[in-house]
Formats: sequence, C-alpha cells, structure tokens
Amino acid sequence: MMKIRTTILLLGVVALCAVTIASPLGKAADSSSEESGEAGEFVKELQELCRNNSGSDAAFLELMESFQSTMMCTVAAIDLEGLMSEVDALSNETRTTFFPRYCPQLRTAYNCIDKLVNDFRPCLEEDDFTIVKALAGILPDAVELMCKNDGEILFKFDEPKYTECFEKVSDSFDECLTFLNGTDDWDISSMTRDQCSQLSGFRQCLQDKMNICKAPDLINVYDLFHNTLFRMTPCRNYVDIEKVKEIDNNELNEV
Repeated sequence: MMKIRTTILLLGVVALCAVTIASPLGKAADSSSEESGEAGEFVKELQELCRNNSGSDAAFLELMESFQSTMMCTVAAIDLEGLMSEVDALSNETRTTFFPRYCPQLRTAYNCIDKLVNDFRPCLEEDDFTIVKALAGILPDAVELMCKNDGEILFKFDEPKYTECFEKVSDSFDECLTFLNGTDDWDISSMTRDQCSQLSGFRQCLQDKMNICKAPDLINVYDLFHNTLFRMTPCRNYVDIEKVKEIDNNELNEV
C-alpha cells in the first residue's frame, strides 16, 4: 500500500535527478565526510532496491552510468562558473540580465534528466515509479515559475511589506495543519473524494492566509507540489487542479 509518507521517502530518489541541475561536479571534493557517508548509504540502499525489484545488479549499474551521463550533460548545459559568480551579486537591479541569461540554460539542463528518470523504472514498483516521474516533473514547472518576470516571485519573499505581514500571520498558518490530520494512513493510490477535498481545504487555507498579505500569487510555489500530487492520484477525477498562470517565455528565451 502506497502511503503519503512514502512520497516523502521517494524525494531522496528524485534528489538524484535534481542535484545534477543544482550542483557542479567540482563541488564533490568539498563535501564533508559525513555528507559522503550519507550519500554512500543512500547509494547502497538504492542498489538493494534495484536488486530486489529487477533480480540483478544490471539495472543499478545502468542507473549509475545514466547518472554520470546526466551530470556531464548538465555541466555542459550551464555556465556554472558564471552562474555561481552572478548569484552572489543577484539583486533587483541585476535580475533583468541574470534570468534571461541563465533560464534558457536551466531549461536545457532539466532535459538532461529524461533518461535518468526512465532508468529508475526497473528499480521501482509501478506506483513508486509513477511518483518519481511526477516529482521529477516538478523541475520544469519550478524553473518556469522562478524565471517568470525575471525572478519576480523570488524577490517578493524579500519585500518588507510581505515579510512583515507573514511574520504577523505566521502563527495562524498552524490552523491549516488541521486539514492534514490522519494523512499518514492514506493510501494515495486509492484516495477518496473526501480525502482529496481535505487536501483542497488545506490549499485554500494557505491561499486565504496569503490573501491577507495581498500576495495571492505566492500560492503558485505550493501548487508545484499540490498539482503534482493530484495528477498522480484519483484526486484528478474529483477536484479541479489549480492552474498556474501561463508564463510568457518570449523574453526569457533571449540569451
């Protein structure tokens, strides 16, 4: 039975996909021994998972080879040295040149993970693989949301009028958590209409809190996960998926 908490565990698998976009190869030498140990433990668990589901180590070896290829593809797609240098100086003044320069590179980079995601298939049960595909599918949506209007949504989090308001209403966000009571025992492969409505209630509660601060579009960040969950569960048949506003890529496609 696939439970909500299993989705969280599978984020570790998806992290193998996302890390190729976020981390340059050269940073590996800077990792602490503790981080290396954790990574080694995760790889060992992944190898066991592949062996149990496929019957041999062939799928795991193919996956590791695919991971290396994805890393190389990502490094070739992104000017990592320039990106890291300009991130340090990123501001409201520089974002109009930063995002048009690097967003096309990020779009190219997330296309690098397609084979890696597919190579997880022999290592996972069908329901688990569906979750991995859905979660990996967040990456392009996240990049588009981040790149919209030259990173506008990222800078909204730093605007005093929003930060001050969210500090005032932060305690009231706890009210929204009541909608998640009992979700640990849910089977996401057979969620009921009432359970889906419960999750919709949680989203609406978050939206209401953001409306207080006159920042309704910030719900789009949560919708990256909310919409993905609904698409991979029976909720897609019960509740309309909230649509993220269409993004105009014309300006962002210019390097």
